[in-house]
Amino acid sequence: MYDLTPEDLERLPRHVAVIMDGNGRWARSRGKPRLFGHRNGVENVKSVVNTAFEIGIPYVTLYAFSTENQNRPGEEKSGLMRLLQEFLKRELKTMMGDEVRLRAIGDLNGLPEFARNAVMETIEKTKANKKWNLTLALNYGSRQEILQAVQSYARKTNGMEDDLNWETFSNYLQTRELPDPDLIIRTSGEFRLSNFLLLQAAYAEIFVSPLHWPDFGKVAFVDALKNYTHRERRFGKTGDQLATASTNLLPENS
Repeated sequence: MYDLTPEDLERLPRHVAVIMDGNGRWARSRGKPRLFGHRNGVENVKSVVNTAFEIGIPYVTLYAFSTENQNRPGEEKSGLMRLLQEFLKRELKTMMGDEVRLRAIGDLNGLPEFARNAVMETIEKTKANKKWNLTLALNYGSRQEILQAVQSYARKTNGMEDDLNWETFSNYLQTRELPDPDLIIRTSGEFRLSNFLLLQAAYAEIFVSPLHWPDFGKVAFVDALKNYTHRERRFGKTGDQLATASTNLLPENS
Protein backbone atom coordinates (compact mmCIF):
# COMPACT_ATOMS: atom_id res chain seq x y z
CA MET A 1 0.00 0.00 0.00
CA TYR A 2 1.34 3.42 -1.01
CA ASP A 3 4.73 1.83 -1.85
CA LEU A 4 5.34 0.95 1.80
CA THR A 5 7.03 -2.37 2.54
CA PRO A 6 5.83 -4.71 5.32
CA GLU A 7 8.84 -3.53 7.33
CA ASP A 8 7.81 0.10 6.80
CA LEU A 9 4.27 -0.64 7.95
CA GLU A 10 5.58 -2.19 11.17
CA ARG A 11 7.58 0.96 11.96
CA LEU A 12 4.98 3.60 11.18
CA PRO A 13 4.48 6.43 13.68
CA ARG A 14 1.42 6.21 15.89
CA HIS A 15 0.95 9.97 16.04
CA VAL A 16 1.87 12.41 13.25
CA ALA A 17 1.66 16.16 13.85
CA VAL A 18 1.86 18.62 10.96
CA ILE A 19 2.81 22.29 10.83
CA MET A 20 0.98 23.28 7.66
CA ASP A 21 3.05 26.17 6.35
CA GLY A 22 3.28 28.03 3.06
CA ASN A 23 -0.30 28.63 1.91
CA GLY A 24 0.28 32.35 1.45
CA ARG A 25 3.58 31.94 -0.40
CA TRP A 26 2.02 29.26 -2.61
CA ALA A 27 -0.77 31.66 -3.57
CA ARG A 28 1.57 34.61 -4.09
CA SER A 29 3.76 32.56 -6.46
CA ARG A 30 0.63 32.14 -8.60
CA GLY A 31 -0.42 35.76 -8.43
CA LYS A 32 -3.40 34.93 -6.21
CA PRO A 33 -4.61 36.32 -2.84
CA ARG A 34 -3.58 34.55 0.34
CA LEU A 35 -7.05 33.12 0.91
CA PHE A 36 -6.73 31.26 -2.38
CA GLY A 37 -3.76 29.47 -0.83
CA HIS A 38 -5.63 28.77 2.39
CA ARG A 39 -8.57 27.29 0.48
CA ASN A 40 -6.27 24.96 -1.43
CA GLY A 41 -4.52 24.13 1.84
CA VAL A 42 -7.84 23.07 3.36
CA GLU A 43 -8.48 20.78 0.40
CA ASN A 44 -5.08 19.20 0.97
CA VAL A 45 -5.97 18.51 4.61
CA LYS A 46 -8.55 15.98 3.52
CA SER A 47 -6.10 14.25 1.18
CA VAL A 48 -3.30 13.92 3.74
CA VAL A 49 -5.52 12.97 6.68
CA ASN A 50 -7.33 10.32 4.64
CA THR A 51 -3.99 8.91 3.54
CA ALA A 52 -2.79 8.71 7.14
CA PHE A 53 -5.87 6.84 8.27
CA GLU A 54 -5.85 4.51 5.24
CA ILE A 55 -2.24 3.59 6.02
CA GLY A 56 -3.10 2.96 9.66
CA ILE A 57 -1.90 5.99 11.63
CA PRO A 58 -4.47 6.46 14.40
CA TYR A 59 -3.56 9.99 15.55
CA VAL A 60 -3.10 13.09 13.38
CA THR A 61 -2.70 16.61 14.77
CA LEU A 62 -2.75 19.68 12.53
CA TYR A 63 -1.43 23.11 13.48
CA ALA A 64 -4.25 25.07 11.89
CA PHE A 65 -4.13 28.48 13.60
CA SER A 66 -1.60 29.74 16.13
CA THR A 67 -1.97 32.42 18.76
CA GLU A 68 0.52 34.45 16.71
CA ASN A 69 -1.79 34.20 13.68
CA GLN A 70 -4.12 36.54 15.54
CA ASN A 71 -1.79 39.32 14.35
CA ARG A 72 -2.76 38.75 10.71
CA PRO A 73 -5.16 41.11 8.85
CA GLY A 74 -8.79 40.81 9.90
CA GLU A 75 -9.96 39.83 6.43
CA GLU A 76 -7.53 36.92 6.29
CA LYS A 77 -8.47 35.70 9.77
CA SER A 78 -12.18 35.89 8.99
CA GLY A 79 -11.63 33.99 5.75
CA LEU A 80 -9.67 31.28 7.57
CA MET A 81 -12.44 30.85 10.11
CA ARG A 82 -15.07 30.57 7.37
CA LEU A 83 -12.96 27.89 5.68
CA LEU A 84 -12.75 26.04 9.00
CA GLN A 85 -16.53 26.20 9.42
CA GLU A 86 -17.11 24.97 5.86
CA PHE A 87 -14.63 22.13 6.24
CA LEU A 88 -16.18 20.82 9.45
CA LYS A 89 -19.74 20.98 8.14
CA ARG A 90 -18.76 19.31 4.87
CA GLU A 91 -16.72 16.54 6.45
CA LEU A 92 -18.93 15.66 9.41
CA LYS A 93 -20.78 12.89 7.56
CA THR A 94 -17.51 11.33 6.44
CA MET A 95 -16.03 11.60 9.92
CA MET A 96 -19.03 9.79 11.37
CA GLY A 97 -18.90 7.07 8.73
CA ASP A 98 -15.17 6.54 9.16
CA GLU A 99 -15.34 6.74 12.98
CA VAL A 100 -13.06 9.76 13.25
CA ARG A 101 -13.07 11.63 16.55
CA LEU A 102 -12.32 15.35 16.40
CA ARG A 103 -10.50 17.13 19.21
CA ALA A 104 -9.20 20.67 19.48
CA ILE A 105 -6.37 22.18 21.49
CA GLY A 106 -5.88 25.89 22.04
CA ASP A 107 -7.98 28.74 23.36
CA LEU A 108 -11.23 28.36 21.45
CA ASN A 109 -12.62 31.45 23.16
CA GLY A 110 -10.33 33.43 20.91
CA LEU A 111 -12.18 32.25 17.80
CA PRO A 112 -15.23 33.97 16.29
CA GLU A 113 -18.46 32.57 17.69
CA PHE A 114 -19.52 30.90 14.43
CA ALA A 115 -16.19 29.07 14.13
CA ARG A 116 -16.11 28.10 17.80
CA ASN A 117 -19.64 26.71 17.56
CA ALA A 118 -18.75 24.66 14.48
CA VAL A 119 -15.74 23.18 16.27
CA MET A 120 -17.62 22.40 19.48
CA GLU A 121 -20.56 20.86 17.62
CA THR A 122 -18.25 18.59 15.63
CA ILE A 123 -16.36 17.58 18.77
CA GLU A 124 -19.62 16.71 20.49
CA LYS A 125 -21.04 14.73 17.55
CA THR A 126 -17.85 12.69 17.03
CA LYS A 127 -16.87 12.09 20.66
CA ALA A 128 -18.02 8.45 20.63
CA ASN A 129 -15.93 7.61 17.56
CA LYS A 130 -12.94 5.47 18.51
CA LYS A 131 -11.14 4.29 15.37
CA TRP A 132 -9.28 7.43 14.24
CA ASN A 133 -8.32 10.66 15.95
CA LEU A 134 -7.97 14.09 14.35
CA THR A 135 -6.87 17.03 16.50
CA LEU A 136 -6.88 20.64 15.34
CA ALA A 137 -4.62 23.15 17.07
CA LEU A 138 -6.67 26.35 16.93
CA ASN A 139 -5.58 29.63 18.50
CA TYR A 140 -2.90 27.43 20.03
CA GLY A 141 0.46 28.29 21.52
CA SER A 142 2.58 25.81 23.43
CA ARG A 143 4.02 28.35 25.86
CA GLN A 144 0.52 29.47 26.79
CA GLU A 145 -0.54 25.84 27.21
CA ILE A 146 2.42 25.16 29.53
CA LEU A 147 1.71 28.22 31.68
CA GLN A 148 -1.94 27.20 32.00
CA ALA A 149 -0.90 23.68 32.95
CA VAL A 150 1.43 25.00 35.67
CA GLN A 151 -1.34 27.20 37.02
CA SER A 152 -3.83 24.32 37.05
CA TYR A 153 -1.36 22.03 38.77
CA ALA A 154 -0.51 24.65 41.39
CA ARG A 155 -4.19 25.29 42.13
CA LYS A 156 -4.91 21.60 42.57
CA THR A 157 -1.90 20.85 44.76
CA ASN A 158 -1.67 24.21 46.59
CA GLY A 159 1.87 24.52 45.33
CA MET A 160 4.55 22.46 43.65
CA GLU A 161 5.27 18.97 44.98
CA ASP A 162 8.81 17.62 45.16
CA ASP A 163 7.91 14.37 43.41
CA LEU A 164 6.34 15.95 40.32
CA ASN A 165 7.14 13.90 37.20
CA TRP A 166 6.30 14.09 33.51
CA GLU A 167 3.52 11.50 33.73
CA THR A 168 1.74 13.60 36.34
CA PHE A 169 2.35 16.99 34.73
CA SER A 170 1.37 15.83 31.23
CA ASN A 171 -2.14 15.19 32.54
CA TYR A 172 -2.53 18.97 32.90
CA LEU A 173 -1.69 19.64 29.26
CA GLN A 174 -4.39 19.95 26.63
CA THR A 175 -2.97 16.88 24.87
CA ARG A 176 -3.53 14.61 27.88
CA GLU A 177 -5.79 12.31 25.86
CA LEU A 178 -3.18 11.92 23.12
CA PRO A 179 0.13 10.09 22.86
CA ASP A 180 3.13 12.33 22.26
CA PRO A 181 3.84 12.85 18.55
CA ASP A 182 6.32 10.43 17.02
CA LEU A 183 6.79 12.50 13.86
CA ILE A 184 6.39 16.23 13.27
CA ILE A 185 6.23 17.34 9.65
CA ARG A 186 6.77 20.95 8.67
CA THR A 187 6.21 22.15 5.14
CA SER A 188 7.59 25.16 3.23
CA GLY A 189 11.20 24.54 4.24
CA GLU A 190 11.11 26.28 7.62
CA PHE A 191 13.25 24.71 10.36
CA ARG A 192 11.42 25.69 13.53
CA LEU A 193 8.56 24.46 15.75
CA SER A 194 6.84 27.86 15.99
CA ASN A 195 5.47 27.36 19.50
CA PHE A 196 3.91 23.98 18.65
CA LEU A 197 3.87 21.06 21.13
CA LEU A 198 7.20 22.12 22.64
CA LEU A 199 7.11 19.65 25.54
CA GLN A 200 5.27 16.88 23.74
CA ALA A 201 7.83 16.99 20.90
CA ALA A 202 10.77 16.20 23.18
CA TYR A 203 11.55 12.91 21.39
CA ALA A 204 9.68 13.43 18.13
CA GLU A 205 11.41 12.94 14.82
CA ILE A 206 11.21 16.06 12.64
CA PHE A 207 10.80 16.08 8.88
CA VAL A 208 11.01 19.34 6.92
CA SER A 209 9.70 19.46 3.37
CA PRO A 210 10.55 22.28 0.94
CA LEU A 211 7.04 22.00 -0.52
CA HIS A 212 4.39 24.52 0.44
CA TRP A 213 1.42 22.90 2.16
CA PRO A 214 -0.98 22.89 -0.84
CA ASP A 215 1.64 20.92 -2.81
CA PHE A 216 2.38 18.48 0.02
CA GLY A 217 0.06 15.72 -1.14
CA LYS A 218 -0.16 11.97 -0.71
CA VAL A 219 3.17 11.17 -2.36
CA ALA A 220 5.09 13.70 -0.28
CA PHE A 221 3.36 12.54 2.90
CA VAL A 222 4.22 8.89 2.25
CA ASP A 223 7.82 9.89 1.50
CA ALA A 224 7.95 11.55 4.94
CA LEU A 225 6.62 8.38 6.55
CA LYS A 226 9.19 6.25 4.71
CA ASN A 227 11.94 8.58 5.90
CA TYR A 228 10.68 8.14 9.46
CA THR A 229 10.66 4.34 9.26
CA HIS A 230 14.37 4.33 8.44
CA ARG A 231 15.38 6.43 11.44
CA GLU A 232 16.75 4.98 14.66
CA ARG A 233 14.83 6.33 17.62
CA ARG A 234 17.24 6.21 20.55
CA PHE A 235 15.45 8.14 23.34
CA GLY A 236 18.84 9.02 24.84
CA LYS A 237 20.38 5.57 24.43
CA THR A 238 23.23 4.54 22.15
CA GLY A 239 22.76 2.46 19.03
CA ASP A 240 24.62 -0.40 20.71
CA GLN A 241 22.22 -0.35 23.66
CA LEU A 242 19.24 -0.55 21.34
CA ALA A 243 20.80 -3.42 19.40
CA THR A 244 21.48 -5.31 22.63
CA ALA A 245 17.92 -4.75 23.85
CA SER A 246 16.55 -5.98 20.53
CA THR A 247 18.73 -9.10 20.69
CA ASN A 248 17.56 -9.85 24.20
CA LEU A 249 13.97 -9.94 22.98
CA LEU A 250 14.70 -12.76 20.52
CA PRO A 251 13.52 -16.32 21.41
CA GLU A 252 16.23 -18.53 22.92
CA ASN A 253 16.27 -20.84 19.90
CA SER A 254 16.44 -18.10 17.27
